Amino acid sequence: MNKCALLSVSDRTGLPELAAALHGAGYTLLATSGTGKALDEARIPWTSVESYTGLAELLDGRVKTLHPKIHGGILARRDQPHHLKQMEEAQIGPIDVVIVNLYPFLKYVQSEKASKPEEMTELVDVGGPTMIRAAAKNHAFVLPLIDPADYPEVIDALAAKKDGDPFSLEMRRRLAAKVFATLSQYDGAIARYFGGLVSGEQPGFAQAELPAECTVTLSKVSDLRYGENPHQRAALYEASSNSLTLFSGPRWEQLGGKELSYNNMLDLDAGLRLLSDLPTERTTVAILKHLNPCGVAVGKSVVEAIERAKECDPRSHFGGVLVCNRPVDRAAAEEIRGDFAELVLAPDFVDGALDVLRTSKNLRILKVDVSTLKGFDVRTVAGGVLVQEPDIDRSRIAHAALSSSRTPADEELADLELAWRIVGHVKSNAIVLVRDGLLIGVGAGQMSRIDSVELAITKAKAHGHLLNGAFAASDAFFPFPDSVETLASEGITCVIAPAGARKDDEIKATASAKNVSLFFASDRHFRH
Repeated sequence: MNKCALLSVSDRTGLPELAAALHGAGYTLLATSGTGKALDEARIPWTSVESYTGLAELLDGRVKTLHPKIHGGILARRDQPHHLKQMEEAQIGPIDVVIVNLYPFLKYVQSEKASKPEEMTELVDVGGPTMIRAAAKNHAFVLPLIDPADYPEVIDALAAKKDGDPFSLEMRRRLAAKVFATLSQYDGAIARYFGGLVSGEQPGFAQAELPAECTVTLSKVSDLRYGENPHQRAALYEASSNSLTLFSGPRWEQLGGKELSYNNMLDLDAGLRLLSDLPTERTTVAILKHLNPCGVAVGKSVVEAIERAKECDPRSHFGGVLVCNRPVDRAAAEEIRGDFAELVLAPDFVDGALDVLRTSKNLRILKVDVSTLKGFDVRTVAGGVLVQEPDIDRSRIAHAALSSSRTPADEELADLELAWRIVGHVKSNAIVLVRDGLLIGVGAGQMSRIDSVELAITKAKAHGHLLNGAFAASDAFFPFPDSVETLASEGITCVIAPAGARKDDEIKATASAKNVSLFFASDRHFRH
């Protein structure tokens, strides 16, 4: 054979156009049976792998390309005379382009099929990775193609140069790098899946223990306009690991607005995490600014919850991220459009809501499913990478112990639980105040806990909220009784905080003396 291209693809996207361009450029097309059928439909001549190797497919198709005439043609170095001599003696022709897609293991690993290991095993590709890896290794002589998105570039290169090598070394190296990255991601997903089966975890999700070693692959999704500030470069990458299920967030679909920026992605992440913690039994809306909640409210309807959430901090909600645990209807959409917002996240948009929201080109509209929040958080620091489980599924107050003499009424506990759900999403040190299903004060990111208490109280008063009878939550323990004393002096009647301070007994005594219901929780919820 003269110039030869080997084709074995499961994804037929762009195949007819690429095959026609290769055929037109004088390449013999060598194809597996399934790919050959697609070429027949496109009326493009091809030669079967079987007829070339002289070996029919074996073992229900498990063995079809694992043959010296295939891999010798891919791996031979054209600059080594003894390689060429051995090829001639073995009647092996050179293969110059290899086009392979992998079996769709990644497509099904998060589907119902993942519960059937015998079916997932059959989706583990052997011949495809072997061929395309060999081509990537020998990319100086063999062009490796694994992504249909790269077909147009190859077609253009073939059209631009009729004589000589149409593919530059830079192009060859770039496509080889993509092959190795894709194979790493593919093998990592397989390793995670079968590792999960061994450890007894649900297929497709994180293992019970952090592994001693793991590989993380980053695949660029898109470049971003800039980072947190205009002078910083940025891009969005999809992350995968061979032995960790990384926190990737739920499935979300953008239904309107401009593309998401770097800061939008940070806002989206904070919004998704908070949305996953909102009480499902009540219609609840939250507004975030700079990754902190500035408004959270319960309402009889979505529009009422939005109106109330805006009342929490009227100066801060403008340009925020709005999340809702119920579908947004037209009335709620009109309330959202009444002020400028950056993002709106909800499980659905109904009754003409999108018609209203899409009148703003700047409003990013995201339909989300937060039920899939799973995996480990990864954060880069000087000298390494930190990995931890995400702090989601906030502990209910039912798990906290009453540690003072005052027993709260049952109706009070709903507001206390709302405060406890919110506080873990506020930058530490964090204090939140809630009254009648409304976030009325937030103290975030202060250097001492009493500073956060005083800031929350100050903000509540600045916006005319009634503190008497309100509820407070702290993300970590009170080191001294002064925070409880200050809260009690403003009429706060119920407080929840983790235990663990040396002065816990003094704090309990202070709460009892001030007639404050004090709950000690077992877990803290720092957010640095």
